[in-house]
Amino acid sequence: MVRETYALLTGLFVVILGSALIGIALFLGDYGSERDVYVVSTQGAVSGLNPESLVIFRGVRAGKVTSISFAPHDPRTILVRIEVDKGLPITRGTYATLRVQPLTGLAQIDLSDEGNDPEPLRTDPKNPANIPLRPSLLDKLTGSGSDILTQVAQLINRLNTFLDDGNRQRIAHTLANLDTATAELAGLERRMEEAMERIPSLDDRLKQALADHSAMARDVRETSRRIRELSESAQRVVDIGAAAGDTLVRSRLPELDALIDDAARTAASLRRLSKTLEQDPQTLLLGPAPGLPGPGEPGFQEPK
Repeated sequence: MVRETYALLTGLFVVILGSALIGIALFLGDYGSERDVYVVSTQGAVSGLNPESLVIFRGVRAGKVTSISFAPHDPRTILVRIEVDKGLPITRGTYATLRVQPLTGLAQIDLSDEGNDPEPLRTDPKNPANIPLRPSLLDKLTGSGSDILTQVAQLINRLNTFLDDGNRQRIAHTLANLDTATAELAGLERRMEEAMERIPSLDDRLKQALADHSAMARDVRETSRRIRELSESAQRVVDIGAAAGDTLVRSRLPELDALIDDAARTAASLRRLSKTLEQDPQTLLLGPAPGLPGPGEPGFQEPK
């Protein structure tokens, strides 16, 4: 009886374990679900990608890789056959990239869509549609690594050329000059602050100077007015003098001319008298000597 009980329990355990294994296999293998088949093609490397690798569509688990092979007519092209859930919006603008897991090194396929061609991509299990595999960021960095290293080497050589002994001395001299200029700038700023502090007193002086200038301007205007009045008075005096002179010339000039003629005749007579006295002083007492007789007068003698 005990043996039959053990046999029954063993049979139940085997049945339950088998059912669990079958359920797990069906769950992991996704048996019975409808899938669409596509082919991802590339001429690059697919390191880390294996059958049963995941296929992700815009961050959502969508399927798996079923096989990896080379194209029959072009050995450089690798064909990755994938199965994705039916009904996914796979379009002609959909493309694939290869994402490598950091820790395990295993790769998975990411499907993305730029949205530039929304027409659905028709496929068939016997003739699956092709989805291009674009290089990932890591592939781009790897491909351009040699160029980057070359550019880095060129940059290092240029830096070494730039930082030679002569240029280092020039840079040190420039930094010293910059330090000196900074110190002078600080002094200039201090002097400017002192000058700004003097501005209020200068403003007061400027106001006083403006007030003095205004007073001086008033004095100048007053002086100008007085000079103008004096000029007008002088002009009137000149006009009066001119009128008086004109009157004097018209009324007294004839008498003055006669007086001058008399004075001239008198002066001529005085000159003759002075000459006569100089030649014969007796004339003053005896009178003038008689003149020589003329023709027809007694004592006249003709000249020989």
